[in-house]
Amino acid sequence: MPHSAIPAQILLVDDQPANLLAMEAALDTLGVDMVRAQSGPEALAALDRQDFAAVLLDVRMPGMDGFEVAREIRSRPRSRFTPILFVTAGDDPDDAMRSAYALGAVDFLAKPLRTEMLKAKVGVFVELYRSKEELRARERRDFEQKLEAKEERYRALFESIDEGFCVIKLLRDAPGSVRDYRFEEANEAFASHTGLADAVGKTVRDMVPGHDAHWFEIYDRVARSGEATRFVQEAKAMNRWFDVYATRLGGPGSDLVAVLFSDITQRLVAEQDMRRLNEELAHANRRKTEFLATLAHELRNPLAPLSNGLHLMRMAGSKPELMEKTRLMMERQIQHMVHLVDDLLDVARISTGKVELRRQRIDLKDIIATAVETSASLVDSSGHKLTVEVPPQPLPIDADPTRIAQVVSNLLNNAAKYTPQGGRIALRVGVENGEAVLSVTDNGIGLEPEALTKVFEMFAQVPGAGKPQGGLGIGLSLVQSLVALHGGSVSAASPGAGEGSTFSVRLPLSEGKDMNPESSSASATTKPGQLQVLVVDDNTDAAESLGVLLDIEGHAAHIAHNGAEALQLAQSQPLDVVFLDIGLPDMTGYDVARRMRLLPNMQKTLLVALTGWGTQDDRQRTREAGFDRHLTKPAELPAVEELLRAAAAAKNAG
Repeated sequence: MPHSAIPAQILLVDDQPANLLAMEAALDTLGVDMVRAQSGPEALAALDRQDFAAVLLDVRMPGMDGFEVAREIRSRPRSRFTPILFVTAGDDPDDAMRSAYALGAVDFLAKPLRTEMLKAKVGVFVELYRSKEELRARERRDFEQKLEAKEERYRALFESIDEGFCVIKLLRDAPGSVRDYRFEEANEAFASHTGLADAVGKTVRDMVPGHDAHWFEIYDRVARSGEATRFVQEAKAMNRWFDVYATRLGGPGSDLVAVLFSDITQRLVAEQDMRRLNEELAHANRRKTEFLATLAHELRNPLAPLSNGLHLMRMAGSKPELMEKTRLMMERQIQHMVHLVDDLLDVARISTGKVELRRQRIDLKDIIATAVETSASLVDSSGHKLTVEVPPQPLPIDADPTRIAQVVSNLLNNAAKYTPQGGRIALRVGVENGEAVLSVTDNGIGLEPEALTKVFEMFAQVPGAGKPQGGLGIGLSLVQSLVALHGGSVSAASPGAGEGSTFSVRLPLSEGKDMNPESSSASATTKPGQLQVLVVDDNTDAAESLGVLLDIEGHAAHIAHNGAEALQLAQSQPLDVVFLDIGLPDMTGYDVARRMRLLPNMQKTLLVALTGWGTQDDRQRTREAGFDRHLTKPAELPAVEELLRAAAAAKNAG
């Protein structure tokens, strides 16, 4: 009987008639009989009646799913070795695929099925089935000839697949443990996937002396159990990752294992790169969002006193002393904004390599004197004690004096910002190994060990630092960049949180009075129509400018710069209105508002949130904390006046 005339049957199992029809159409040219089954029980009944060359089994079916049917097929002697090809919708997880292979599936096909691939794969098993049937029917004298023909076809198929394929022979020691394996067969794709040429007849230890022990353990388990397995594993000695399907060839006791595999190293590297890139992009996006929010907040802060100052100048034209005080306040705030913009421009110049250093030979001590003078107002306003220790001899350096002064000033400002009121700051300069070593030490909030590596990053803010005196988190990054441009280095050290910190700068040498927080309060005597108003803001200029406006309007203004002062004033006298900043140095404005609402004399007081943050979530938080109104900095004077008029009317009506 001609080989192609040997009858072969394929069992198609799917609960959807359309899917059955599609598979029949795809396999029509194979010349096989196709038996339909629309459920698990129907398929098992067909397997009891006859043998099949292969079973195409849908995974997702009502009642018995594909895995249950496969398990039952494998438990029955007649169908135990019938090839099973699972058909799935394509979105089953890897666990499902592993379960399928563990049940003895020979392949896992995803819908929509590709006709040529389906025909090729099913055709292999049809051919194998027909070969088996032919060998049973043929007499022994034709066996060798027919076997040779089948082997040629097998070899053509064997060499045509693009995955690596090999048959290995496990080599055991006297106790029976696998110590090596020999390559009995290998297809052409084997070398491209492994990098091993001419492997047939050689052992893996000959070709890869340091091959990992877990490979021997896995193949030993496959040979002993007879259970096929699929896994992803690294071959460290080969510097590759493989996706492997392994199954035993022959019955119990056989040490032949067939291995179908793919080198997936590049895929995994690409996936890792993609994950890392996504993480970096997400981190950069978070940093950008945080920076923009901080920038908006920092630019808004000076706008409040500037706006108030303009109104003061219009209202107090005949009061020279008040005009001068207002002018000085506005100059300070404008200088603060200029400093913010200058820092941003410096960042842009450094990142694009456009910083031009105007180097000259100069004594570092002169630069330090300039920097100390620049930072004196911030240090003094915080009540810090600054000590400066410099050696008596000159410290000549080849540097841009403006940029080095910026470095020293930024370090001093940073120390002042992150040191509680009345702290100690020390600036020391020495000489080590031909370098000037400048250090700024404070007894401030300190740094956790993990923060030491991040403190010089762009836009970095110290975790747990509370609310500093403003800034974009670029000062220390500028310090590091400017010092590096001068051929120096900068480092940070801290014993830990609350223990202060030290920032040290190393630069190559060339050869050859305290201000106490002001408070203003009006007389406790209340005039008719006068309101008792408390302004709470750690920005001194913002608080005082609003206080002056209140005085001009005829109200009694009280000023506090932190939460503790505000609560003390609230307990000592009745208040009609409280303008309360959210970001205070010792506690949040939300906490202050909640505590004020607990005081008997504050139940009817108008609480107004005055802050640079104005999102819907911010307004919701202020309402929940007990605030009556929410004003975003810079608050418009008409809005403030309207609030005061409403409060006065309510007081008179009461």
